[in-house]
Amino acid sequence: MDQFVIESTKKDVAPKAMKNGLTRFEEILEHNHGVLDNILHTLDPKLHSLGYLFVLKAKISDSRKNQQSYITQVINFIQVATSEQIKAAPVHCKHLGDLLHQLRQPARGVLPLKHAICALTDRPSQLTPIHSDFLILCILSKSYHVAMPVITNSITDVNPEQTSIAIKDVLAYFYYAGIVFATMKKHKQALESFKQVWTAPAHALSAIAIESYKKYYLVFLSVHGTTPGFPKYTPFVVQRTIKNHCKTYIDFGTCYLSGNMAEINTKFHQNAETFQKDNNIGLVKLSIRSIHRRNIKKLTQTFMTLSIRDIADNVKLSPADAEAIVLKMIEDGEIFATISQKDGMVTFHENPQSFSGHSILNELEQQINGVVSLETKLRAIDEQFSVSTPYLKRLLNAEKKMSSQYDSYF
Repeated sequence: MDQFVIESTKKDVAPKAMKNGLTRFEEILEHNHGVLDNILHTLDPKLHSLGYLFVLKAKISDSRKNQQSYITQVINFIQVATSEQIKAAPVHCKHLGDLLHQLRQPARGVLPLKHAICALTDRPSQLTPIHSDFLILCILSKSYHVAMPVITNSITDVNPEQTSIAIKDVLAYFYYAGIVFATMKKHKQALESFKQVWTAPAHALSAIAIESYKKYYLVFLSVHGTTPGFPKYTPFVVQRTIKNHCKTYIDFGTCYLSGNMAEINTKFHQNAETFQKDNNIGLVKLSIRSIHRRNIKKLTQTFMTLSIRDIADNVKLSPADAEAIVLKMIEDGEIFATISQKDGMVTFHENPQSFSGHSILNELEQQINGVVSLETKLRAIDEQFSVSTPYLKRLLNAEKKMSSQYDSYF
């Protein structure tokens, strides 16, 4: 153990080199739980962050440790750790989320893991192994607003060599991001996040792709009023088999397209247990409510004024429910209208936004800058691939294969 402390406290050693040196002590640490707290007292969590992190990781397997004290140790460490050092072993930070999940204390880990993400990344576009742990804690603790600033950043930097991130971490991140977006009623962003999961390159169908497609399917119904298709880049195995695992949802979508509210509600009640089991009951109800909202929106294209009772008759609702939906649609900016409390008449208006103010121009400029930045990153990635050794070897092998096939004809 003395040698481990010496290695951990060396100065002027690159974090990556120090990590390689400390890795050989991992098994020894895990077999000497009794001295781990003494080592932690010897090390400074800020000056010797990498060594401190290795000891905390070794304590995971200690069944006799005080769980609450251990969580406090980890949280305090994350708040003071030197980012340059822990960047050398980002995957070691993952265990906090799992532990808090097991102890049913997700709220305690939300802010520490958000702090850890900031420490492990150089820019908001980077993805790390702990992003998905952070999001699941936000979902379990219902701290969706804390997750929003993180997931609204476009992810364009996924580097397994630098962060030790695995494909399951990437898929889990986008899946949980979709759940947060859907909960916060950011449905278009939710669709994009869920789609990232089931359109990711794959040779076999995964459980997370199936669950993501179910949620995508329901949100798509709510937003567009129709069933989704497959983008051209969808893996063949997904196109061929995923609907076989989502038959309840496909049947519901077919019924949904009929527009018959009685049949839709019957189909919903018949499969309510399945929807509940999949934690999708809220999205199914949202898709049903969207039918009424869409029908009300159609009325604004035909009438200038209409009574609440007439609206209710058109969309097959009670006047009270129809008024509540109209008020909510006005509040959400879906329609522009005023309701007269005197006679119950609804007057529909044109969109007051002129789309010519400074705010619109600033937003347009931000969007253009974002596209230019993304194009620059894509060019850099393309150049990196074109000179990489594995790519050149594959290209050379392909050319040799084609040449041999050509020669065999003569």
